Amino acid sequence: MTTLTWTLTAIGLVTVAVCATWVHHQGGPVPGTTMAPLPVAGVLALPALLLDDAPAAAWGLWGTTTLAAALTWAVADTLRDVPARARHTARRTP
Repeated sequence: MTTLTWTLTAIGLVTVAVCATWVHHQGGPVPGTTMAPLPVAGVLALPALLLDDAPAAAWGLWGTTTLAAALTWAVADTLRDVPARARHTARRTP
């Protein structure tokens, strides 16, 4: 069961990383493709963690994955509300 726990946690982490990369490159979410896997990735390993006597590192990685999924969702939602012209003309100042 420990292998399943680590595998599901790693799959969730990779899913969040791919979604975050997609949001970054697109400058916002693409409806139906970016947002759908994020809630699943956040809770994917939870049943295995609850059934197994999982180590603290697995719980910590699951928590990190869940927080990263929530932050990716928030960034994508915020970028969706920003007009496209303002998003591409904004410049950072040193």
